[in-house]
Amino acid sequence: MIQQTVEEQARALFWHRKRQDNKPRQLLNESDQLLYWLEECLDNNLKLTPGWLMPRITHVLSNTDRELSEQLGRERRPEQVMEILFMAQEVLMAELVRTHRRPARVIQLFRR
Repeated sequence: MIQQTVEEQARALFWHRKRQDNKPRQLLNESDQLLYWLEECLDNNLKLTPGWLMPRITHVLSNTDRELSEQLGRERRPEQVMEILFMAQEVLMAELVRTHRRPARVIQLFRR
């Protein structure tokens, strides 16, 4: 019984740490999902971004660039929020390229 509790706690801690991990690729995927929902807002002619979506948007922006988070401020119009998310994606893509850039592997064409 104690062993089962220890395993459950270890599993919960693993997933908690995994959620805390804010890598550029994960933030980029999250921003893609957010853009989908903002497009749905525009298709449904909503004038304001739904309240359940705003915490996710601020999470992505605060982990990307503080200035973008400040630029969002109290803005809730889907078009404006989309523009800010596009700017966040630009920052994330640049960071992703910078972190994954390394020398290419040389392939020998002819054996000697």
